[in-house]
Amino acid sequence: MNLSEIIRDLLNQPKKIDIKNLPTQGVFYKKDFELKIKKADMEDIIEYEVNYEPEDIYIILDSLMKIVRKNVILSKDYSFNDIKSVDMVYIFLEIVKFTLNKSIKIPFYNEKIAKPDYIEFDSINFNYFDFSSFTDRDKETAEILINGYRFSMPSIGVESSVTYFIASKKNQKKWNSLNYDFTFFVNNKGSLTFAEIENLVTIFNYDIDDKERTIIKNIKDQFKDLIGYSLKLDGEVIEIKSKLDLETIWK
Repeated sequence: MNLSEIIRDLLNQPKKIDIKNLPTQGVFYKKDFELKIKKADMEDIIEYEVNYEPEDIYIILDSLMKIVRKNVILSKDYSFNDIKSVDMVYIFLEIVKFTLNKSIKIPFYNEKIAKPDYIEFDSINFNYFDFSSFTDRDKETAEILINGYRFSMPSIGVESSVTYFIASKKNQKKWNSLNYDFTFFVNNKGSLTFAEIENLVTIFNYDIDDKERTIIKNIKDQFKDLIGYSLKLDGEVIEIKSKLDLETIWK
């Protein structure tokens, strides 16, 4: 190893991410789950920018996931698939900040000063979901116990498993129209087999009665605010979905 390689390795030491700062606040991860990030290589950035398609949400998500997959280091026995999907964009943005060594600023109209302004995307300004009323939890499995069910936000692996399952079906329109709420109740798994998905689809769409469907929907609805990212400034909530320019994020 020459001097330039040694210096490069020293400059690219991984950075530990406090999982309590993720959108899920570490609630759905087991005690031994740890997350570190690396700086993205120039090749990763070039591939991201070349392949980016602003009108294709699937390509955008795939581009983000490639960056995260390549640049996360997880504690033993965990893989990329175990990351909760709702945390993925946050981790991506942390990788961008770490790689470029600069903050990400979100434009918005500041009502208090009556002019355009910027707010930094970070844990200090992030508008976190309030978990305080969900105190009944299984600490071993990192699930919330509610109305007889064991709830957890779906992992990247579970959502990918379902996507591949639907893609494997000839009549995809039919399968896309079915209910996949079971992804919130799969014992915090990192993936599902096609056989498991087929069985769960049958249970959640045909075997349970309307009363149970209502209970499941009500549980899921209690956590809907976990999915959309927003920031807070002096009590004002700032939605960032339409303000975050992922196409030029590396500039």
